[in-house]
Amino acid sequence: MVLVELQQVRKVFPNGVVALDGISLQVQRGEFLAVIGLSGSGKSTLLRCINRLVEPTDGRVLFEGRDVTHIRGRELRQYRSQIGMVFQQFNVIERRTVLENVLVGTLGRVPVWRSLVGSFPRELVEEALQKLEIVGLAEKAFDRVRALSGGQKQRVALARALMQHPRLLLADEPVASLDPATSHSVMRYLEEVNRQLGVTIVCSLHFLSLVRRYASRVVALRTGRIVFEGSPEEITEEWFRHIYGEEAHEVDIR
Repeated sequence: MVLVELQQVRKVFPNGVVALDGISLQVQRGEFLAVIGLSGSGKSTLLRCINRLVEPTDGRVLFEGRDVTHIRGRELRQYRSQIGMVFQQFNVIERRTVLENVLVGTLGRVPVWRSLVGSFPRELVEEALQKLEIVGLAEKAFDRVRALSGGQKQRVALARALMQHPRLLLADEPVASLDPATSHSVMRYLEEVNRQLGVTIVCSLHFLSLVRRYASRVVALRTGRIVFEGSPEEITEEWFRHIYGEEAHEVDIR
């Protein structure tokens, strides 16, 4: 069943840069979709058009068949509450504890004042601890985030996103700044969220070996257009070079 559909989505930024050029794409419920391509190919813009952090210039975005391209205000907030997002730069609060960072994911469910004074209902604290258990960080719950490694910070961000009870998780190059071993660790937790919790994942990646290991389907972008769509097994080295050109040798990881 189709969860998200993009119909001829185009995004032109004010400076004239065409980031997306007629993207039509369906995301099936429960799949792990990898989006690959060079920097500047449109991967991040595509993800942000899905959750409306970026407004499409043309085309439509549908969620379970409902057009969400132009919704505003409360409708938009309700729509976004169903979508978690993990960024490359972690977006964690370094001076706060791991648990406090995860509880930030409940802001749509509790009054803002509770976050300001650090007072959350017991059931939410217990839920946050459960999410930390999922990402293997329960023992770090009361540590300051500043003391964590990059991979651990990304797992905190993942646990925070899970507090939204997302039906869709967007991961924008979540391992781009991590070493190979840590990259696989983070990807394994994303895989578990997909397979065990049934959360649909759209993840932008650079690394072919990660795509082959974790994705169920792949879309490749080049200059804002889809140039490949299929299974990870169908991406040959030749296809990879076609997508990445001269930079292909720089974007693999073992």
